[in-house]
Amino acid sequence: MAEEKAGEKPEGPGGIGNAKPEPENSEASGRARRRQLYTCFRDGAQNYVDPSWNWFMCWQCNGLTYLN
Repeated sequence: MAEEKAGEKPEGPGGIGNAKPEPENSEASGRARRRQLYTCFRDGAQNYVDPSWNWFMCWQCNGLTYLN
């Protein structure tokens, strides 16, 4: 499957993962979105991402990971 998508632009919603989850009780943040924790396959960094995303890029090494 990775070979099929190599060199292609990612499709669907996605973005850069966060190193830390968003604070839930912050006035400035408004309603907090739930985040899921994924581990980057390249460097093992933890990434908090939106559950509706199809892909994300690691915040530490910029490695691209497909979720679906």
